[in-house]
Amino acid sequence: MAVKIERGGWVLIFLIGAAIVGYSLNRYGLIDVSKFVPGSKGESSGETIDASKPLLIPASSSSSDAEVRVRVNVWVGCVGGLVANGGLDTQPDSIFGKKGLKVSFKIIDDWTEGAAALATNNVDVMLTTADVYAKDYAQFKEKGFGSHAFLMVDWSRGADGVIGKQGINSIEDLAGKTVAFAPYTPSHFLLYNGLKTSGLSTEQRQEIFNKAVHTKDGIEPATLFAQEKVDAAVAWDPDMSDAVSKRAGSKKIYDTKIANRLIADILVVSDSFSAKHPDTVLKFAQGWLEGVEFIKSQPERAYNLIGTVKDFNIPSDLAKTMLGGVKLADYADNRSFMGSAGSNPDYDNILSMAQDMYRELRIIKHTFNPEDSLDRRYVEKMANNFSMASTEAPIEYKEPSKGATPIATQHRSIYFDPNSSKMSMDSRAIVDELAGTMRAYENTVVDIEGNTDSTGSRPYNIQLSHARADEVRNYLVQKYGFPAARLRTAGNGPDKPIDSNATPDGREKNRRTDIKVYANPSS
Repeated sequence: MAVKIERGGWVLIFLIGAAIVGYSLNRYGLIDVSKFVPGSKGESSGETIDASKPLLIPASSSSSDAEVRVRVNVWVGCVGGLVANGGLDTQPDSIFGKKGLKVSFKIIDDWTEGAAALATNNVDVMLTTADVYAKDYAQFKEKGFGSHAFLMVDWSRGADGVIGKQGINSIEDLAGKTVAFAPYTPSHFLLYNGLKTSGLSTEQRQEIFNKAVHTKDGIEPATLFAQEKVDAAVAWDPDMSDAVSKRAGSKKIYDTKIANRLIADILVVSDSFSAKHPDTVLKFAQGWLEGVEFIKSQPERAYNLIGTVKDFNIPSDLAKTMLGGVKLADYADNRSFMGSAGSNPDYDNILSMAQDMYRELRIIKHTFNPEDSLDRRYVEKMANNFSMASTEAPIEYKEPSKGATPIATQHRSIYFDPNSSKMSMDSRAIVDELAGTMRAYENTVVDIEGNTDSTGSRPYNIQLSHARADEVRNYLVQKYGFPAARLRTAGNGPDKPIDSNATPDGREKNRRTDIKVYANPSS
Protein backbone atom coordinates (compact mmCIF):
# COMPACT_ATOMS: atom_id res chain seq x y z
CA MET A 1 0.00 0.00 0.00
CA ALA A 2 1.42 3.40 -1.01
CA VAL A 3 1.94 5.97 1.70
CA LYS A 4 0.98 9.56 0.90
CA ILE A 5 3.24 12.18 2.43
CA GLU A 6 1.66 15.56 3.08
CA ARG A 7 3.48 18.86 2.35
CA GLY A 8 4.48 19.26 6.01
CA GLY A 9 5.95 15.78 6.00
CA TRP A 10 8.23 16.61 3.08
CA VAL A 11 9.44 19.72 4.93
CA LEU A 12 10.23 17.60 8.00
CA ILE A 13 12.10 15.02 5.89
CA PHE A 14 14.11 17.85 4.25
CA LEU A 15 15.04 19.38 7.60
CA ILE A 16 16.13 16.01 9.00
CA GLY A 17 18.25 15.38 5.90
CA ALA A 18 19.81 18.85 6.09
CA ALA A 19 20.62 18.30 9.76
CA ILE A 20 22.34 14.96 9.01
CA VAL A 21 24.40 16.52 6.19
CA GLY A 22 25.29 19.50 8.37
CA TYR A 23 26.37 17.27 11.22
CA SER A 24 28.56 15.19 8.89
CA LEU A 25 30.21 18.26 7.36
CA ASN A 26 30.85 19.71 10.82
CA ARG A 27 32.10 16.37 12.23
CA TYR A 28 34.76 16.06 9.55
CA GLY A 29 35.82 19.70 9.67
CA LEU A 30 34.42 20.84 6.31
CA ILE A 31 32.28 23.53 7.94
CA ASP A 32 31.95 24.93 11.45
CA VAL A 33 28.26 24.83 12.32
CA SER A 34 28.81 26.85 15.50
CA LYS A 35 29.49 29.93 13.37
CA PHE A 36 25.88 29.85 12.24
CA VAL A 37 24.38 29.38 15.69
CA PRO A 38 24.07 32.72 17.55
CA GLY A 39 25.28 32.51 21.14
CA SER A 40 26.57 28.98 20.63
CA LYS A 41 28.65 27.82 23.58
CA GLY A 42 31.10 26.27 21.16
CA GLU A 43 31.56 29.50 19.16
CA SER A 44 35.26 30.11 18.52
CA SER A 45 36.86 33.51 18.87
CA GLY A 46 38.74 35.19 16.04
CA GLU A 47 40.72 37.29 18.55
CA THR A 48 44.49 37.09 18.13
CA ILE A 49 47.38 38.47 20.15
CA ASP A 50 50.82 39.76 19.19
CA ALA A 51 53.30 37.78 21.28
CA SER A 52 56.14 40.12 20.25
CA LYS A 53 54.66 42.95 22.30
CA PRO A 54 55.30 43.29 26.08
CA LEU A 55 53.04 41.22 28.32
CA LEU A 56 50.93 43.57 30.42
CA ILE A 57 49.72 42.14 33.73
CA PRO A 58 47.06 44.29 35.47
CA ALA A 59 48.17 45.55 38.91
CA SER A 60 44.83 44.50 40.37
CA SER A 61 42.20 42.50 38.58
CA SER A 62 39.36 40.14 39.32
CA SER A 63 40.22 38.05 36.27
CA SER A 64 42.17 35.66 38.48
CA ASP A 65 38.76 34.27 39.37
CA ALA A 66 38.43 32.97 35.82
CA GLU A 67 38.28 29.20 35.59
CA VAL A 68 41.03 27.56 33.55
CA ARG A 69 39.70 24.54 31.65
CA VAL A 70 42.55 22.30 30.50
CA ARG A 71 42.46 19.49 27.96
CA VAL A 72 44.67 16.54 28.92
CA ASN A 73 44.95 12.93 27.86
CA VAL A 74 45.80 10.06 30.18
CA TRP A 75 49.54 10.63 30.18
CA VAL A 76 52.01 11.21 33.02
CA GLY A 77 53.40 14.32 31.37
CA CYS A 78 50.58 16.39 32.85
CA VAL A 79 51.36 15.40 36.46
CA GLY A 80 52.98 18.76 37.22
CA GLY A 81 49.58 20.37 36.76
CA LEU A 82 47.64 17.57 38.48
CA VAL A 83 49.88 17.75 41.55
CA ALA A 84 49.60 21.55 41.58
CA ASN A 85 45.81 21.19 41.39
CA GLY A 86 45.43 18.32 43.86
CA GLY A 87 43.51 16.32 41.22
CA LEU A 88 41.30 16.99 38.22
CA ASP A 89 39.56 19.82 40.11
CA THR A 90 41.25 22.39 42.32
CA GLN A 91 41.64 21.51 45.98
CA PRO A 92 41.65 24.53 48.34
CA ASP A 93 45.03 23.68 49.90
CA SER A 94 46.72 22.90 46.58
CA ILE A 95 49.33 25.06 44.83
CA PHE A 96 46.73 26.39 42.41
CA GLY A 97 44.17 26.79 45.19
CA LYS A 98 46.54 28.95 47.24
CA LYS A 99 47.05 31.18 44.21
CA GLY A 100 43.31 31.77 43.98
CA LEU A 101 43.00 29.76 40.79
CA LYS A 102 40.18 27.45 39.78
CA VAL A 103 41.46 24.80 37.37
CA SER A 104 39.56 21.87 35.88
CA PHE A 105 41.28 19.16 33.87
CA LYS A 106 39.16 17.58 31.15
CA ILE A 107 40.29 14.17 29.88
CA ILE A 108 40.02 14.08 26.07
CA ASP A 109 42.19 11.26 24.76
CA ASP A 110 41.48 11.82 21.07
CA TRP A 111 44.00 14.35 19.69
CA THR A 112 41.66 15.78 17.06
CA GLU A 113 38.85 16.21 19.56
CA GLY A 114 41.27 17.92 21.94
CA ALA A 115 42.16 20.51 19.29
CA ALA A 116 38.48 20.98 18.44
CA ALA A 117 37.71 21.61 22.12
CA LEU A 118 40.22 24.47 22.19
CA ALA A 119 39.04 25.94 18.89
CA THR A 120 35.38 25.93 19.99
CA ASN A 121 36.02 27.47 23.42
CA ASN A 122 35.21 24.31 25.33
CA VAL A 123 38.65 24.43 26.94
CA ASP A 124 41.06 27.33 27.41
CA VAL A 125 44.35 25.45 27.50
CA MET A 126 45.35 22.31 25.61
CA LEU A 127 48.03 19.77 26.45
CA THR A 128 49.56 18.52 23.20
CA THR A 129 52.95 17.82 21.67
CA ALA A 130 55.00 20.29 19.66
CA ASP A 131 54.83 18.08 16.56
CA VAL A 132 51.02 17.71 16.68
CA TYR A 133 50.67 21.44 17.32
CA ALA A 134 52.39 22.08 13.97
CA LYS A 135 49.26 20.60 12.36
CA ASP A 136 46.76 22.19 14.73
CA TYR A 137 48.25 25.68 14.53
CA ALA A 138 48.21 25.66 10.72
CA GLN A 139 44.59 24.51 10.69
CA PHE A 140 43.61 27.01 13.40
CA LYS A 141 45.23 29.78 11.39
CA GLU A 142 43.26 28.89 8.27
CA LYS A 143 40.03 29.22 10.29
CA GLY A 144 41.09 32.52 11.90
CA PHE A 145 41.48 31.02 15.38
CA GLY A 146 44.36 32.36 17.48
CA SER A 147 46.48 30.28 19.84
CA HIS A 148 50.04 30.13 21.17
CA ALA A 149 52.28 27.61 22.91
CA PHE A 150 53.34 29.12 26.24
CA LEU A 151 54.82 26.36 28.42
CA MET A 152 56.86 23.22 27.92
CA VAL A 153 55.66 20.26 29.98
CA ASP A 154 58.15 17.44 29.36
CA TRP A 155 60.55 15.65 27.08
CA SER A 156 59.81 12.04 26.20
CA ARG A 157 62.96 10.18 27.22
CA GLY A 158 62.35 6.55 26.35
CA ALA A 159 58.57 6.49 26.78
CA ASP A 160 57.96 6.33 23.00
CA GLY A 161 59.67 3.99 20.58
CA VAL A 162 59.63 1.77 17.50
CA ILE A 163 59.81 -1.98 18.13
CA GLY A 164 60.46 -4.74 15.63
CA LYS A 165 60.37 -8.51 15.37
CA GLN A 166 63.49 -10.68 15.25
CA GLY A 167 65.64 -9.72 12.26
CA ILE A 168 64.70 -6.03 12.31
CA ASN A 169 67.81 -4.34 13.68
CA SER A 170 67.77 -0.95 11.95
CA ILE A 171 65.35 1.53 10.45
CA GLU A 172 66.30 0.31 6.96
CA ASP A 173 65.12 -3.18 7.96
CA LEU A 174 61.55 -1.83 8.13
CA ALA A 175 61.44 -1.80 4.31
CA GLY A 176 58.61 -4.03 3.11
CA LYS A 177 57.37 -4.68 6.66
CA THR A 178 53.96 -4.03 8.22
CA VAL A 179 54.05 -1.38 10.96
CA ALA A 180 51.21 -0.44 13.32
CA PHE A 181 50.89 3.14 14.57
CA ALA A 182 48.32 5.79 15.46
CA PRO A 183 48.18 8.40 12.66
CA TYR A 184 48.54 12.15 13.28
CA THR A 185 49.96 11.59 16.76
CA PRO A 186 53.51 11.72 18.20
CA SER A 187 53.84 8.05 17.18
CA HIS A 188 53.31 9.04 13.55
CA PHE A 189 55.94 11.76 13.82
CA LEU A 190 58.45 9.43 15.50
CA LEU A 191 58.07 6.88 12.69
CA TYR A 192 58.07 9.44 9.87
CA ASN A 193 61.09 11.23 11.22
CA GLY A 194 63.03 8.02 11.75
CA LEU A 195 62.30 6.83 8.21
CA LYS A 196 63.36 10.17 6.77
CA THR A 197 66.58 10.00 8.79
CA SER A 198 67.35 6.59 7.28
CA GLY A 199 68.81 5.54 3.96
CA LEU A 200 65.45 4.32 2.64
CA SER A 201 64.23 5.77 -0.64
CA THR A 202 61.07 7.85 -0.94
CA GLU A 203 59.38 4.88 -2.60
CA GLN A 204 60.37 2.50 0.22
CA ARG A 205 59.13 4.93 2.88
CA GLN A 206 55.85 5.37 1.04
CA GLU A 207 55.40 1.60 0.78
CA ILE A 208 55.78 1.30 4.57
CA PHE A 209 53.04 3.85 5.13
CA ASN A 210 50.80 2.25 2.50
CA LYS A 211 51.09 -1.15 4.21
CA ALA A 212 50.78 0.25 7.74
CA VAL A 213 48.01 -0.68 10.16
CA HIS A 214 46.38 2.45 11.57
CA THR A 215 45.09 2.39 15.14
CA LYS A 216 43.04 4.79 17.24
CA ASP A 217 45.60 5.12 20.04
CA GLY A 218 49.19 4.29 20.98
CA ILE A 219 48.25 1.24 23.05
CA GLU A 220 46.76 -0.96 20.32
CA PRO A 221 49.97 -1.16 18.22
CA ALA A 222 51.77 -2.81 21.14
CA THR A 223 48.93 -5.33 21.48
CA LEU A 224 48.98 -6.15 17.76
CA PHE A 225 52.76 -6.59 17.90
CA ALA A 226 52.61 -8.92 20.92
CA GLN A 227 49.99 -10.99 19.06
CA GLU A 228 52.38 -11.22 16.06
CA LYS A 229 49.84 -9.55 13.75
CA VAL A 230 52.36 -6.93 12.59
CA ASP A 231 56.12 -6.89 12.03
CA ALA A 232 56.76 -3.67 13.93
CA ALA A 233 54.91 -1.07 15.96
CA VAL A 234 55.22 2.45 17.31
CA ALA A 235 54.10 2.41 20.92
CA TRP A 236 54.68 3.86 24.36
CA ASP A 237 55.57 2.41 27.71
CA PRO A 238 54.67 0.39 29.67
CA ASP A 239 52.85 -1.34 26.78
CA MET A 240 55.89 -1.12 24.49
CA SER A 241 58.28 -2.93 26.86
CA ASP A 242 55.58 -5.45 27.74
CA ALA A 243 55.05 -6.28 24.05
CA VAL A 244 58.78 -6.80 23.47
CA SER A 245 58.98 -9.16 26.45
CA LYS A 246 56.12 -11.25 25.03
CA ARG A 247 57.60 -11.75 21.53
CA ALA A 248 60.79 -13.77 21.38
CA GLY A 249 63.71 -12.12 19.61
CA SER A 250 62.01 -8.74 19.28
CA LYS A 251 63.67 -5.47 20.30
CA LYS A 252 63.46 -1.70 20.33
CA ILE A 253 64.85 -0.28 17.10
CA TYR A 254 65.02 3.27 18.46
CA ASP A 255 63.18 5.32 21.05
CA THR A 256 63.12 8.75 22.62
CA LYS A 257 66.15 8.02 24.74
CA ILE A 258 67.98 8.22 21.43
CA ALA A 259 65.72 10.82 19.79
CA ASN A 260 65.71 12.66 23.09
CA ARG A 261 64.81 16.10 21.70
CA LEU A 262 62.07 15.07 19.30
CA ILE A 263 58.87 14.55 21.30
CA ALA A 264 57.97 17.35 23.70
CA ASP A 265 54.66 17.94 25.48
CA ILE A 266 53.58 21.57 25.57
CA LEU A 267 50.67 23.70 26.75
CA VAL A 268 48.76 25.87 24.27
CA VAL A 269 46.38 28.67 25.27
CA SER A 270 43.71 30.29 23.12
CA ASP A 271 44.46 33.91 22.28
CA SER A 272 41.04 35.01 23.51
CA PHE A 273 41.70 33.61 27.00
CA SER A 274 45.28 34.88 27.10
CA ALA A 275 44.19 38.38 26.08
CA LYS A 276 41.45 38.56 28.72
CA HIS A 277 43.25 36.80 31.57
CA PRO A 278 47.04 37.22 31.26
CA ASP A 279 47.45 37.26 35.05
CA THR A 280 45.57 33.96 35.33
CA VAL A 281 47.74 32.34 32.64
CA LEU A 282 50.88 33.58 34.39
CA LYS A 283 49.80 32.17 37.76
CA PHE A 284 48.79 28.93 36.09
CA ALA A 285 52.21 28.55 34.43
CA GLN A 286 54.00 29.40 37.68
CA GLY A 287 51.88 26.94 39.66
CA TRP A 288 52.54 24.20 37.11
CA LEU A 289 56.31 24.64 37.45
CA GLU A 290 55.96 24.65 41.24
CA GLY A 291 54.13 21.33 40.88
CA VAL A 292 57.13 19.97 38.95
CA GLU A 293 59.46 21.12 41.74
CA PHE A 294 57.24 19.37 44.31
CA ILE A 295 57.43 16.10 42.35
CA LYS A 296 61.22 16.32 42.20
CA SER A 297 61.57 17.09 45.92
CA GLN A 298 58.91 14.69 47.22
CA PRO A 299 58.39 12.04 44.54
CA GLU A 300 56.68 9.41 46.69
CA ARG A 301 53.99 11.86 47.82
CA ALA A 302 53.50 12.88 44.20
CA TYR A 303 53.14 9.25 43.03
CA ASN A 304 50.54 8.62 45.72
CA LEU A 305 48.58 11.73 44.74
CA ILE A 306 48.59 10.67 41.07
CA GLY A 307 47.30 7.25 42.06
CA THR A 308 44.29 8.78 43.80
CA VAL A 309 43.14 10.89 40.83
CA LYS A 310 39.77 9.51 39.82
CA ASP A 311 39.31 8.66 36.13
CA PHE A 312 43.05 9.05 35.46
CA ASN A 313 43.61 5.33 36.01
CA ILE A 314 47.34 5.46 36.66
CA PRO A 315 48.16 3.71 39.98
CA SER A 316 51.04 5.16 42.01
CA ASP A 317 53.47 2.34 41.13
CA LEU A 318 52.69 2.70 37.42
CA ALA A 319 53.09 6.48 37.66
CA LYS A 320 56.57 5.95 39.07
CA THR A 321 57.47 3.60 36.21
CA MET A 322 56.04 5.85 33.51
CA LEU A 323 57.77 8.95 34.87
CA GLY A 324 61.05 7.10 34.39
CA GLY A 325 60.54 7.56 30.64
CA VAL A 326 60.03 11.33 30.68
CA LYS A 327 61.92 14.44 31.77
CA LEU A 328 59.44 16.79 33.43
CA ALA A 329 60.31 20.27 32.24
CA ASP A 330 61.43 22.75 34.88
CA TYR A 331 62.04 26.45 34.34
CA ALA A 332 65.55 25.99 32.91
CA ASP A 333 64.20 23.42 30.44
CA ASN A 334 61.58 25.94 29.31
CA ARG A 335 64.15 28.67 28.73
CA SER A 336 66.34 26.30 26.72
CA PHE A 337 63.42 24.83 24.74
CA MET A 338 61.99 28.21 23.76
CA GLY A 339 65.30 30.05 23.44
CA SER A 340 65.15 33.62 22.25
CA ALA A 341 63.82 35.13 19.05
CA GLY A 342 66.11 34.25 16.15
CA SER A 343 68.05 31.58 18.07
CA ASN A 344 66.38 28.60 16.31
CA PRO A 345 65.60 26.74 19.56
CA ASP A 346 64.40 23.14 19.91
CA TYR A 347 60.79 24.33 19.63
CA ASP A 348 61.44 25.78 16.17
CA ASN A 349 63.42 22.71 15.07
CA ILE A 350 60.61 20.30 16.00
CA LEU A 351 57.83 22.39 14.44
CA SER A 352 59.79 22.82 11.22
CA MET A 353 60.28 19.04 10.88
CA ALA A 354 56.64 18.34 11.78
CA GLN A 355 55.41 20.89 9.23
CA ASP A 356 57.36 19.07 6.55
CA MET A 357 55.54 15.85 7.48
CA TYR A 358 52.06 17.34 7.52
CA ARG A 359 52.67 19.29 4.33
CA GLU A 360 53.89 16.11 2.61
CA LEU A 361 50.75 14.31 3.84
CA ARG A 362 48.65 17.23 2.53
CA ILE A 363 47.07 17.68 5.95
CA ILE A 364 48.09 21.34 6.00
CA LYS A 365 48.12 23.68 3.02
CA HIS A 366 50.72 26.20 4.14
CA THR A 367 53.78 26.27 6.37
CA PHE A 368 54.45 29.07 8.83
CA ASN A 369 57.25 30.57 10.87
CA PRO A 370 57.36 28.55 14.14
CA GLU A 371 58.00 31.80 16.00
CA ASP A 372 54.48 32.95 15.11
CA SER A 373 53.02 30.12 17.21
CA LEU A 374 55.13 30.68 20.34
CA ASP A 375 54.50 33.05 23.25
CA ARG A 376 57.62 33.01 25.44
CA ARG A 377 56.54 36.07 27.44
CA TYR A 378 55.05 34.06 30.32
CA VAL A 379 58.27 32.10 30.80
CA GLU A 380 60.33 35.27 30.59
CA LYS A 381 58.06 36.93 33.16
CA MET A 382 58.91 34.22 35.71
CA ALA A 383 62.68 34.71 35.52
CA ASN A 384 62.89 35.88 39.15
CA ASN A 385 60.81 32.99 40.50
CA PHE A 386 62.93 29.99 39.46
CA SER A 387 66.51 28.93 38.97
CA MET A 388 67.91 29.14 35.46
CA ALA A 389 70.53 26.47 36.20
CA SER A 390 70.06 23.37 34.06
CA THR A 391 69.21 20.18 35.92
CA GLU A 392 70.40 17.99 33.03
CA ALA A 393 73.84 16.44 33.15
CA PRO A 394 75.83 16.83 29.92
CA ILE A 395 75.80 13.77 27.68
CA GLU A 396 78.94 11.66 27.70
CA TYR A 397 79.63 10.25 24.25
CA LYS A 398 81.30 6.85 23.90
CA GLU A 399 82.40 4.98 20.82
CA PRO A 400 80.06 2.21 19.64
CA SER A 401 81.56 -1.25 19.89
CA LYS A 402 83.21 -2.78 16.84
CA GLY A 403 80.60 -4.39 14.63
CA ALA A 404 77.73 -2.39 16.16
CA THR A 405 74.74 -1.98 13.85
CA PRO A 406 73.81 1.65 13.14
CA ILE A 407 70.16 2.48 13.66
CA ALA A 408 70.23 4.31 10.31
CA THR A 409 72.61 4.82 7.37
CA GLN A 410 72.20 7.66 4.89
CA HIS A 411 73.94 7.94 1.52
CA ARG A 412 74.27 11.68 0.86
CA SER A 413 75.53 13.47 -2.23
CA ILE A 414 77.61 16.24 -0.68
CA TYR A 415 79.53 18.09 -3.38
CA PHE A 416 83.00 19.59 -3.11
CA ASP A 417 85.18 21.66 -5.41
CA PRO A 418 87.17 19.44 -7.83
CA ASN A 419 90.20 17.85 -6.15
CA SER A 420 89.40 19.82 -3.01
CA SER A 421 87.80 19.35 0.42
CA LYS A 422 86.02 22.70 0.17
CA MET A 423 82.26 22.09 0.41
CA SER A 424 80.04 23.72 -2.22
CA MET A 425 77.45 26.28 -1.13
CA ASP A 426 74.46 24.14 -2.13
CA SER A 427 75.79 21.19 -0.14
CA ARG A 428 75.79 23.18 3.08
CA ALA A 429 71.98 23.06 3.03
CA ILE A 430 72.20 19.25 3.04
CA VAL A 431 74.53 19.32 6.05
CA ASP A 432 72.24 21.85 7.76
CA GLU A 433 69.39 19.35 7.41
CA LEU A 434 71.62 16.70 8.99
CA ALA A 435 72.25 19.12 11.86
CA GLY A 436 68.50 19.36 12.54
CA THR A 437 68.34 15.59 12.84
CA MET A 438 71.42 15.49 15.08
CA ARG A 439 69.76 18.01 17.40
CA ALA A 440 66.62 15.90 17.71
CA TYR A 441 68.61 12.65 18.02
CA GLU A 442 71.04 14.15 20.51
CA ASN A 443 71.90 10.86 22.22
CA THR A 444 73.62 9.41 19.15
CA VAL A 445 77.14 9.04 17.80
CA VAL A 446 77.55 9.87 14.11
CA ASP A 447 80.06 8.47 11.65
CA ILE A 448 80.85 10.51 8.53
CA GLU A 449 82.52 8.44 5.83
CA GLY A 450 83.81 9.92 2.57
CA ASN A 451 83.74 7.81 -0.60
CA THR A 452 85.02 8.29 -4.14
CA ASP A 453 84.79 6.50 -7.47
CA SER A 454 87.75 4.54 -8.83
CA THR A 455 89.10 7.36 -10.99
CA GLY A 456 92.64 8.33 -9.97
CA SER A 457 95.05 6.71 -7.55
CA ARG A 458 93.68 4.88 -4.51
CA PRO A 459 96.02 6.55 -1.93
CA TYR A 460 95.04 10.01 -3.18
CA ASN A 461 91.32 9.16 -3.14
CA ILE A 462 91.51 7.81 0.41
CA GLN A 463 93.28 10.96 1.60
CA LEU A 464 90.83 13.22 -0.26
CA SER A 465 87.72 11.37 0.96
CA HIS A 466 88.95 11.58 4.56
CA ALA A 467 89.64 15.30 4.22
CA ARG A 468 86.11 15.81 2.88
CA ALA A 469 84.57 13.86 5.78
CA ASP A 470 86.62 16.04 8.16
CA GLU A 471 85.26 19.15 6.44
CA VAL A 472 81.67 18.03 7.08
CA ARG A 473 82.47 17.31 10.74
CA ASN A 474 84.22 20.67 11.21
CA TYR A 475 81.25 22.50 9.70
CA LEU A 476 78.87 20.80 12.14
CA VAL A 477 81.12 21.45 15.13
CA GLN A 478 81.80 25.10 14.29
CA LYS A 479 78.30 26.16 13.22
CA TYR A 480 76.19 24.08 15.62
CA GLY A 481 78.51 23.43 18.53
CA PHE A 482 78.23 19.64 18.45
CA PRO A 483 80.91 17.97 20.58
CA ALA A 484 83.79 16.73 18.41
CA ALA A 485 83.74 13.45 20.39
CA ARG A 486 80.30 12.74 18.99
CA LEU A 487 81.47 12.78 15.35
CA ARG A 488 83.86 10.24 13.87
CA THR A 489 85.27 10.44 10.34
CA ALA A 490 86.77 8.01 7.86
CA GLY A 491 87.94 8.06 4.25
CA ASN A 492 87.07 4.95 2.26
CA GLY A 493 88.24 6.24 -1.10
CA PRO A 494 87.04 3.81 -3.81
CA ASP A 495 86.93 0.77 -1.48
CA LYS A 496 83.19 0.71 -0.74
CA PRO A 497 81.31 1.27 -4.00
CA ILE A 498 77.53 0.91 -4.05
CA ASP A 499 77.34 0.79 -7.86
CA SER A 500 79.52 -0.01 -10.85
CA ASN A 501 82.39 2.36 -11.65
CA ALA A 502 82.03 1.41 -15.33
CA THR A 503 79.27 3.99 -15.96
CA PRO A 504 79.02 7.73 -15.30
CA ASP A 505 75.84 7.18 -13.28
CA GLY A 506 77.47 4.50 -11.16
CA ARG A 507 80.55 6.64 -10.52
CA GLU A 508 78.34 9.52 -9.42
CA LYS A 509 76.57 7.29 -6.89
CA ASN A 510 79.90 6.13 -5.54
CA ARG A 511 81.05 9.73 -4.96
CA ARG A 512 79.03 10.09 -1.78
CA THR A 513 79.17 10.70 1.95
CA ASP A 514 77.76 7.99 4.22
CA ILE A 515 76.18 9.14 7.47
CA LYS A 516 75.86 6.34 10.03
CA VAL A 517 73.86 7.03 13.19
CA TYR A 518 74.49 4.87 16.27
CA ALA A 519 72.79 4.84 19.63
CA ASN A 520 75.18 6.40 22.14
CA PRO A 521 76.52 3.47 24.23
CA SER A 522 76.54 5.62 27.37
CA SER A 523 72.73 5.90 27.19
